[in-house]
Amino acid sequence: MAKSVERKRLTLDLDAPLQRRLKAVAALKGISMREYCQTAIERELAEDEGAETLGEVSRFSRAEHFAALRQKYFGDRVLPGDSVEFIREAREIRDAQLDATKKPRP
Repeated sequence: MAKSVERKRLTLDLDAPLQRRLKAVAALKGISMREYCQTAIERELAEDEGAETLGEVSRFSRAEHFAALRQKYFGDRVLPGDSVEFIREAREIRDAQLDATKKPRP
């Protein structure tokens, strides 16, 4: 008989909206919430472990970071306007800031 891997229990307290999203997405994928969370944790750990070797540990991908900031500042409110235009303007501002910090080479 194959040797089983020792398992440890982890309890997560989730906000109701997050739990509903988790349940819905896991169901759409045809997997359990446990399996979905385990896969997500394994993927995030692999990414962070890889980044750590480069000295760039990142807790979130850029999209996840943006979503967290949006939730923090705007909650569930739907913002008016075109998000594509907003992103374009934000990039222009960022590019101008980056250009201003570049030092000319001698």
